[in-house]
Amino acid sequence: MIDTRRRPDFTKLGLAGLALALGAGWGFRELAHAREWAVVLTSRTMTVGQVPMKVYEDQGKPVGHIGLYTEGESPGCASLVTGRFVIDPGKSPHQPHVHPDEEVLIVASGEGEIICDGKTTKVGPGSVMYSTPNVPHGINNTGAEPLTFYFMKWLPKGSDQGR
Repeated sequence: MIDTRRRPDFTKLGLAGLALALGAGWGFRELAHAREWAVVLTSRTMTVGQVPMKVYEDQGKPVGHIGLYTEGESPGCASLVTGRFVIDPGKSPHQPHVHPDEEVLIVASGEGEIICDGKTTKVGPGSVMYSTPNVPHGINNTGAEPLTFYFMKWLPKGSDQGR
C-alpha cells in the first residue's frame, strides 16, 4: 500500500527557516544602524561662530539663512532643536504652520510680525513668542534690514502628541 500522507519537504522548510532568520537579522541590523545614527544630545556650549549657516528656501526661493545649534534626542525630549534664522527683508521662512512641538522664538534684531494663535503682533529686538503644540504660528520680516531670531522647539519623551 502506498502512503498518501503528505510528508514535510525538509528542503522547503529549511529555506523558509533560512529566509526567516535572514529577515530577522536584517531587521535587527537596520534597528542597530538607526540607533547608531540617532543623535543623542550631550551638554555643551556653542558659539555663534561654530554654527554654519545655510541658505533656506521656501517653495524653491531663498528667504534667508538657517543654522542649527542642536538637533536630536535629549534625556527629556524625543526631539530638541535649537537654531538661528536670518530672514531677508520682506520675506518669511514659510506660511504659518503647526507641529506637535512646543516652540520659543526670540527676536535678536530687525523688525517684523509674529502670527501666533490667530493674533498678529509687531515685533523687534527682545520680543519673544511661545507656541503650545499644534497652534498656528509664523514670522515675517517687515523691515528693510534682515531679521534675526533664535528658536527652540521640543517634544517631550512620552508625549501623546505624536510626530
